Amino acid sequence: MTKTKRQELGKMFATLPPEKAIKAPETRPDRAGKRATLFQLPAAAKKQLAILAVEQETTQQALMSEALNDLFKKHGKPPIA
Repeated sequence: MTKTKRQELGKMFATLPPEKAIKAPETRPDRAGKRATLFQLPAAAKKQLAILAVEQETTQQALMSEALNDLFKKHGKPPIA
């Protein structure tokens, strides 16, 4: 590898100076201490969840937390979702 090529590669992978560094977005307060979990749902269930959220004037997040807490209680676990 030639010296010029190494210099070009070095420039590509060089770290940015602090004033130009890309900062991570601020964590939303309502998401602090939480982790995202993905799972698969049939399309009809996803649609029904969205409709229920609108009907109940709440979020899908709140409905899923409620459902998880009910599941935890059913199995003798503390409702912590």
